[in-house]
Amino acid sequence: MSKKYGDFEAVRNISFSVKKGTIFGLLGPNGAGKSTTIKILTCQSSPTSGAAYIKGLNTLVDATEIKRKIGVVFESQNLYEDLSVYENLNFFRQLYGSPKEKISEVLAVTGMAEYEKNKIKTFSKGMKQKIIISRALLNDPDILFLDEPGSGLDPHSAREIRKTILDLKNRGKTILLTTHNMEEADFLCDCLAIIHKGSIIAMDTPGNLKKKYGEDVLRIETVAGDIFESPLNTQASSDVFKKLSDDGQVFLVHSKEATIEDVFIKLTGERLTDES
Repeated sequence: MSKKYGDFEAVRNISFSVKKGTIFGLLGPNGAGKSTTIKILTCQSSPTSGAAYIKGLNTLVDATEIKRKIGVVFESQNLYEDLSVYENLNFFRQLYGSPKEKISEVLAVTGMAEYEKNKIKTFSKGMKQKIIISRALLNDPDILFLDEPGSGLDPHSAREIRKTILDLKNRGKTILLTTHNMEEADFLCDCLAIIHKGSIIAMDTPGNLKKKYGEDVLRIETVAGDIFESPLNTQASSDVFKKLSDDGQVFLVHSKEATIEDVFIKLTGERLTDES
């Protein structure tokens, strides 16, 4: 499918499928086409060409039925700050037609049950994100769409959100997330699509992407504090190690595995930072 805004092609002939019960990631900088893709798949925008399907349903034709089967968490935290957790979720629970018991159920899933009576404005950004995820679970969706779920969170909160996402996967949810955080993509995703300037340029498991496009490195630190790096298991790395070892210069030796950042740089020639 493709999506144009005037002459600008935000999404260019992308195609992928997501296996049930897995986490699929779209990794790329802001402006790469991630959020546009999510909006199409959640029936908020129409593709300019091509089609998108959710569980065999066409997003253009079956939008009402699709919305009953999905939950959506966008990057913006649009909660009612002066209301309590319960009041926020009760409002949306009624829109979905879900029973009241669902509120305590979804809060238990995200570990926020003890905060049911607290007002949203007293929460950290990470806690608010858990409430938004709770809200997205009120209709017991088969598929969850998470747009930059860890954006702007401190390290502890980011770890908590990742744990929550993995718990949801273990409960049988299918999850599609967008991110520009390489650690998050590597840790969470069963399948990862790298999207750049509107096109998917590589797609596989994070491990396979690193094997195919990355390169493990031998890192040697000398007693003088110098650092030498060269591709692992090559003649060059063997020669460097032997020379430094013979000279008594080796202080520390370890291997460094290829990263998703290495993959992105290799494919695009650009560095993807968490501030994108």
